[in-house]
Amino acid sequence: MNRTSLTALVLLRLSMLALLGAAFMMPTVVQADIVTLNANDNGKQVQLNVGDQLTIRLPTISPRFGWRLTQAYPGQLTVTTTNVLPGLSSGVPGAPATFEIHFQAVGTGGLDLALVSAQPGTGYSTLGGFFHVFVTIDKPGVAKNVNITEYGNHSRVKVNKGDQLAIRLDNTAGSQYQWEVMPIADNVIQLITPPSAAPAKKPKKKAKAGSAEDVTFQFQALNPGKTTLRFLYRNATNNEAPPKRDFELEVEVPEPPR
Repeated sequence: MNRTSLTALVLLRLSMLALLGAAFMMPTVVQADIVTLNANDNGKQVQLNVGDQLTIRLPTISPRFGWRLTQAYPGQLTVTTTNVLPGLSSGVPGAPATFEIHFQAVGTGGLDLALVSAQPGTGYSTLGGFFHVFVTIDKPGVAKNVNITEYGNHSRVKVNKGDQLAIRLDNTAGSQYQWEVMPIADNVIQLITPPSAAPAKKPKKKAKAGSAEDVTFQFQALNPGKTTLRFLYRNATNNEAPPKRDFELEVEVPEPPR
């Protein structure tokens, strides 16, 4: 092999090594998922990661009438766009039109994502004018706070080890009935604070007897596994009286990634 050929071969190998090095140095691109829900998903649990996109499609009678969020979710979900589509995409046969709303998951946490008909009683809906899903947004290595209200009764939630889980239940100020958490048989999740009562609308004065207030139970996820949290709304002065209502939530703590 002459000197010219040898030089060309060395340069070729150096170029290949440079390309390989550049490939290894390129950052890994994480693809965001796109999750699409319709009327058939009412009441379900949805798991997202930071960066994912969420689309919800619900039935409506025309572009003039749609749906609106019951609250904003700053730091967790951002509304990006809204559209009106043909009725079939809502999941409700015969719906004249579909209201579509797009979200971007921007931060960790757990929330009840709820929408109501923009014009109660006028929308074409088999949902009774109300749609909600329970959303948890994860980010690897970041603990989050997950909040579940009584709308989440008999649902499921997935939380990571170290996450905080707050269960907020409807209560009546001054009532003899109180929420009581049933004993937890395993070591998956534990109650970390006693229940605290907070009025629903932060009045200036103490809540009057008979007015609505929320009672919050705070838990922490300890170890991988599955468990069921159960609460009874019982008469605190009469142990023989049957509970007025109950609340159950299935909780899963997955194995941490290796």
